Amino acid sequence: MGSGKTTLGRALHGAIGPDGVRLRFVDLDEAVEQAEGATVAKIFSRKGEAYFRRLESDTLRRLTATPGTVVACGGGTPCQPGNMEWMNSNGLTILLQASDEALLRRLSEGAAKRPLIASLSCEELRAFIASKQAERQPFYSQAALTFPSDLLETADEIAASRQRFLQLIECHMI
Repeated sequence: MGSGKTTLGRALHGAIGPDGVRLRFVDLDEAVEQAEGATVAKIFSRKGEAYFRRLESDTLRRLTATPGTVVACGGGTPCQPGNMEWMNSNGLTILLQASDEALLRRLSEGAAKRPLIASLSCEELRAFIASKQAERQPFYSQAALTFPSDLLETADEIAASRQRFLQLIECHMI
């Protein structure tokens, strides 16, 4: 949450990948919402987290069957049994690594749109970020590559990050 997955993913959409395939960006939460006809929050409240996680895993597998698809996973996706292993076996996994300061700033600015953190104070949000990072690190550390994602604030930073990201995946595929 707040690492820049959607911002970078949208910037990558339409770019030519190292294998000559035009990249297609998909936000996993948006794909789940479209398939279910409800928001993630409503799916959670109506059918529960277990149902959502099964739907999320199924959608992930369906989406990544198409070459050149860049998928922005929700923060909990890699933590579900079998997901990280499946992603590593069927694609290139890249952890977007944002600093604590960038995460705090981004999440503070967008807290109203995120029910999980909407009511948190600045200090509570800081603790939430630290807790989630510690909890998820064993899964995130299994990603094949790490990409620094602090510089995604302006159009110039996004364009430069897009270029560096494309270079990273090209170097990895050589």
